[in-house]
Amino acid sequence: MFVDEHELRVKGGRGGDGAVSFRRESRVPKGGPDGGDGGRGGSVIFRASHHLNGLGNLQNIREIKAEPGEKGRAQNQHGKNGKDKVVEVPVGTIIYDLREKVDGPDDPSATDDLDLANAPEEAFTEQGASGEDVVEQRVETEVVQIADLDHADMEFVVARGGKGGFGNKQFATSTNQTPTEHTDGNPGVERKLRLEVKLIADVGLVGLPNAGKSTLLARCTHARPKIAAYPFTTLSPYLGIVELDQDNRFVMADIPGLIAGAAQGRGLGHQFLRHVERTRLLLHMIDVSEGEPEQLKQDHDVILNELRDHSQDLAAKPRIIVANKADIPGANERAAALSGLLDQPVHLISGVSGQGLKELLWAIHHKLTALRKED
Repeated sequence: MFVDEHELRVKGGRGGDGAVSFRRESRVPKGGPDGGDGGRGGSVIFRASHHLNGLGNLQNIREIKAEPGEKGRAQNQHGKNGKDKVVEVPVGTIIYDLREKVDGPDDPSATDDLDLANAPEEAFTEQGASGEDVVEQRVETEVVQIADLDHADMEFVVARGGKGGFGNKQFATSTNQTPTEHTDGNPGVERKLRLEVKLIADVGLVGLPNAGKSTLLARCTHARPKIAAYPFTTLSPYLGIVELDQDNRFVMADIPGLIAGAAQGRGLGHQFLRHVERTRLLLHMIDVSEGEPEQLKQDHDVILNELRDHSQDLAAKPRIIVANKADIPGANERAAALSGLLDQPVHLISGVSGQGLKELLWAIHHKLTALRKED
């Protein structure tokens, strides 16, 4: 199953405590303090990887912790730093910090019994059992984007480890030669995060279910999406690399088919619309194997409206209109009529036979080249 959203907690390692120790040598009966500092706690680090396509590796993980730092030791030995916990996520992962806030009375005692980590949307604390008023507390979550890992090997520290505490040697002064003071290590940063994947591709395939998007992707790339002659075959986004020649290539993404109302949650494609937000170009595929030109235009308008409802920026992206299934009798005439109704070019292809495919792919390449020059 393709997983493109996940929530979890991350905790940096606690810093090690400083040590309290004094030199004990046969010829130095009253040696000075030699307690070392504690080690720093490890940090939790997310690293973007091209080897992952979704968050399936984290699906069953609810908490990630880094190692704590070791305590300081005698003879001025500092504790060992805790190991960082490096977690790989897909390129295109956006990290949100879920910050919990409490709205309620100013009296701090009213929140003594409130467990913020596990509180429901509305939590309550009772002031005694003598029938006194119940104080309502509302926990709200502020969602703040903190990182966008949009290229391979990019790293972001999501939970930094705590500093180590000071050993007693740090507290020695001219008037206090035998200090017993030390400090404990600091706790690491703790956060609740939401991870969201937006696939990164040059070209996004959009269209109604069974428009032939998966067939086109499979024929042009090494991707192997599930293909069958019924709607909603594609249940997950697929990425493939189109190699025109040794020097020219681009990445294409197949998005599950959209239906009317997708932006409001109908069908399967709505949850994947965000995956085409990062694309430079949309390839809008229409099945012209049957139907009157007016119906084909309606099919076109359904997709355009869904893109617009999801995001005006998405609807404004450059699009190439592709009429698929040229191998079916009458497809050529229907594609020509559709082009007239839309008042724009329509590329006629067959994902099965390959008719018109080479011309289409080079047209995509030239369009992408022009768009990159505009950036």
